[in-house]
Amino acid sequence: MDLRQLRYFVAVAQHGSISVAAQAVHIAQPALTRQMQALEEELETALFERTTRGVNLTDAGKQLLTDANRLLDDTAAAKERAKRAGRGEIGHLSIALPVVQTLAPMTAEVLRNYRCEVPGISLTLHHLLSDSQLNLLSSRQLDAGFLLFRPPDDPAFEGIPIFSEKMLLAYPVGWQWERGKPQFLRDLNDVEFVWLPRNAAPIWHDKLIHCFFNAGFIPTASVHGVDAGSMLTLVAAGMGCTVLPESVRKIAPETVAFMEIADLNITQHWELVWRKENRSSLLRRFIDVVSSYFAVQGRNMG
Repeated sequence: MDLRQLRYFVAVAQHGSISVAAQAVHIAQPALTRQMQALEEELETALFERTTRGVNLTDAGKQLLTDANRLLDDTAAAKERAKRAGRGEIGHLSIALPVVQTLAPMTAEVLRNYRCEVPGISLTLHHLLSDSQLNLLSSRQLDAGFLLFRPPDDPAFEGIPIFSEKMLLAYPVGWQWERGKPQFLRDLNDVEFVWLPRNAAPIWHDKLIHCFFNAGFIPTASVHGVDAGSMLTLVAAGMGCTVLPESVRKIAPETVAFMEIADLNITQHWELVWRKENRSSLLRRFIDVVSSYFAVQGRNMG
């Protein structure tokens, strides 16, 4: 018993006539008769009562009609779901967002646009540091993540740029600069500095060290943070100054001030990153929505 036989059987049951059903399903009447006989032989029971005016269903035929309609409906629904999944319209995505909340308005708008465009998708969101995101992407526990510091020479990942921002010096309001406000990084030598340990963000740590070395600056690290949020809190508490992205200004308390430093010439580049081997239609649809959104944002900012 296959789906084609079931479709033929339903047509005969609905029309009450093999000849009329044969015309409806575009098959020769003798061939349809053989199909129904084969179905009855396989089930070892009569499905029809033959009369001079057509056919009537037996009790077995009535039961099979109920089940056949359900199976055919389920089959049609399964085909439609498969097509929609192939178009990236249904399924599930696991997406990582940054721990720092400065990008929250933009990522929220992206997710809103995506949900409006593809309402059948379910999402699981995680707030993670960039290194954690990369580890979970590698182990296939994430589909994509908004992150910093993707290893530039790692062929396992792909990404699209979404947002870049310059770095500023964050310091406690009312700080007494003994030698005057700094203009260059070297002016921060011997000043209490809130530092980021290398294991928190190795790539970013090394970029900072390279920038500082070229500027002749050696941080005097009295306390350590683990991310931008904790470092901002330490600055707000008067523990020292540090380097933070410009967007942190939006969430900084009034006890923190910011200034530009002439040779602080590094930039943070946010990306949406995913595994290169992940060819999911759902993911591709998400990438398209993210790309379109940030392209518009870039034009608006320009």
